[in-house]
Order: sequence, then structure tokens, then C-alpha cells
Amino acid sequence: MNRKSINNWAMLLVAALLMMTVATACKQNKNASQDEVTQEELEAMAEVTQEEMEALAEVLPRYSLFFSFQEGLAAVCDKKTDLWGFIDKSGNEVIPCKFDYVRFGFSDGVAIVEVEDGQFIIDRKGKKIAPIGLGYHNGFHEGLLGLISTSDEDGEKQGFLDKTGRMVIPATFDAVMTECSTPAFFNEGLAHLYDYESGKSIVIDKKGKTVFECDGRIQDFHEGLAAAWRNTSDREEEYEFRYGFVDKNGDEAVPFIFNRVGNFSDGLCWAETDDKCGFIDHNGEFVLTDDYQTIVLYEDYECEEFELCPSFSEGLAWVCNKDGKFGYIDKKGKVVIPFRYKPGYDEEAELYDEQPCFDFHGGLARIWDNKTRLFGFIDRKGKEVFPCQFETAEDVSEGLALISRDGEYGFIDAKGNCTLDLDEL
Repeated sequence: MNRKSINNWAMLLVAALLMMTVATACKQNKNASQDEVTQEELEAMAEVTQEEMEALAEVLPRYSLFFSFQEGLAAVCDKKTDLWGFIDKSGNEVIPCKFDYVRFGFSDGVAIVEVEDGQFIIDRKGKKIAPIGLGYHNGFHEGLLGLISTSDEDGEKQGFLDKTGRMVIPATFDAVMTECSTPAFFNEGLAHLYDYESGKSIVIDKKGKTVFECDGRIQDFHEGLAAAWRNTSDREEEYEFRYGFVDKNGDEAVPFIFNRVGNFSDGLCWAETDDKCGFIDHNGEFVLTDDYQTIVLYEDYECEEFELCPSFSEGLAWVCNKDGKFGYIDKKGKVVIPFRYKPGYDEEAELYDEQPCFDFHGGLARIWDNKTRLFGFIDRKGKEVFPCQFETAEDVSEGLALISRDGEYGFIDAKGNCTLDLDEL
């Protein structure tokens, strides 16, 4: 064979290899796209048919514990084996119960499970993608997982993993920079950490680059603004902490004049000063004020207090009046659902211990009765779709809300169906 023929064969071989590589890549991309959940699919998941409710009612007695539905799948624990897997809304066990525990349900096409040899990221087929190293985390947020390593000789450090298990932001941040040593996570493309030594918050982007630093503590970004908390006193050794808001450049967007604030939603944010309480706009101006107050809730199992700051969800927000009763208002301040719900009260601690109203999701909001200490659900007109009868209840997720009654778990939909009431479906 002459040199020209050899060259021709070499060129053909290279071309064939290139075609194989392209074909393989296309196949991988196709498979990857099949694992991802589109916005259209997420919207479709919010629809629940009567057939699906009936199917769920049939299969749920096989399981003892549940997660809410996320991206069309719910984590379940098999009663016989005590192992975890995932079911769809038709009751099919699409990922067999083979895991010791499910740490976090599906987000961006992946979930986190625990088995004997550690924690793993899995895909929607239940296949292990990558292990998660030693440490603790709070799941994936915006495609990244904040992991605090516990095996570093230099002490606990935080980094960030992507969905393939690759450490895309090296574990160089001191874990003590986060409040209560909980891992930082991303919201609106940014994550924040707190440095106790300097008293500054550090905000980073998804490449690990510091976007800005600011005095005091900072919270998550919502609608481009983040609440921050800092000492506003000009006197040395004197402290007067107030809340304000910064933008994504770290510039002050709303003055630090508030005693309490919530997060922005639908253009409004709960805020309180020494003499005023209500909702402010992005300029920090009060646009909705009335006979409102902020309730401080006491959590027995954590032995700590936290403030209940309302926010608008699906056009409505629960608020508490000076009489300590909860109701719902619209964005014009009109009372849509009367002030008739009372929080629980701990006489010994002299603090409220249970919230009676919650945000709307999927057209329903949870309510809690302070006499029976049971949960129910109301619609946007205040009508009880489900009277208070559930020992536990979660918000509606993808058309269904996880509930329990008499020790049994089930789901309810916005039409008034409950899987625990099979005869009525």
C-alpha cells in the first residue's frame, strides 16, 4: 500500500472516530435532557386526576413514612423492609425501596439518599451519580450543594458540589462563618456567609468569587434585595441593631431603620419600626399599614424564639391584628378572610407556641385550630375545604399536600379529596 492510500485510510479512520464521538455525545445529551424536568412538565405535575388519587389511596398503606411530591416523585418508606424509594402519582414504585434513608427529595433531576456506605446523589432512575463526602449539608439549591467537610485537618470547611458530585467551589470557607454552622446555600445566584472575627458578611457567586462584603449579618436575596442586620450606633461600645436591605452590589437599597423585616414577595415586604408595622415597597416606604403586630413564636423542640413575618403568596398574606387574631389580606390591604384564627399559647413560657395560618400554595392554605390542635385547609375565599382533622399537614406541592390522621399518612388535593377516605373517592 502506497503512502497516498495510507493517508486516505487514516483520514477515513479519523472521520469515523469523530462521528462515533459526536453520536455518543448526542446520545448522552439526549439522555441528560430526558432526566431534566422542564417548566412545562412541572406545571403539568400540579394537575392531579381522580384516577391518580384512587391509585395513591390503594398503594399508600404499603408505606409508613412519606415526603411531599417533588418533580413528580415522592419518597416513601416500605413498612416491611424499612427501606426508602420513590413513587409517582399513579402509585408506581419507579425507584425501588432500597435506600436506608432519603435525605432530600428531587431537585433539578437529582435526589440525595443514604445507604450503608454513605450518602449519594442519584438520578430519576435511582442510579448513583456520585458520593457525597463526609460532612453535612442542606441539599441542592439552584444546582449546587453547600457541604461542610468534617474530615479536614484544618477544621470544618465549606465548599460547593454540583449535581455530578464535583467540588466546583473548593472547601476553603470556614464553617464557623455560617450562622449555627449550617451550610450556606444559593438563592438568586448568590450565597452568604458570616465571619465572626470581622463581623462582616461575605457574599459569593457560583464561581466562588466574592461579590461584596458588608458589615453585620445578611440574609437570602429575594427580588434582588437581601435583608441585612447591623449596629447603627455611632457610639463606641454601644449597640443599636437595625434591619435594612442591600442590593446585589452590596449597596444600601433600603435604610437601616427597622426592628424586624421579612422577605420581599410580590413587590412587598413585612417590616416593623418603633411606631409602625405593615408592608413596605422596594424603596422602604410603608404602603400597607393597619392594626397589625408581629408575633414571636416559641419552638419547644429547639428552645428558641423566632418572629413570624408574613409574606404575600398567590396574592394573599396572613397578618395578625392587635387582638392576636390572624386573617388574610390582599395587596390593597382589604381583609379577604376575617381575623378569626388564634395562635397556640404556652402559659408556662408566656409565649405563643403554634402558628394558626400559613401561606397559600396551589389554591389552599393550612390552618390550625388552637382547641383541637389539628390542621385543616381553606381556599382563597376562606371556605374550609378540609376542617381541622389532621395531626400533621404540609403545604400543597405539585397539587397534593401530605397529611396524617390517626397515625396514617396520606395526601389531599384542592378538590377536597383525601386518600385516607378511599370510600369517598
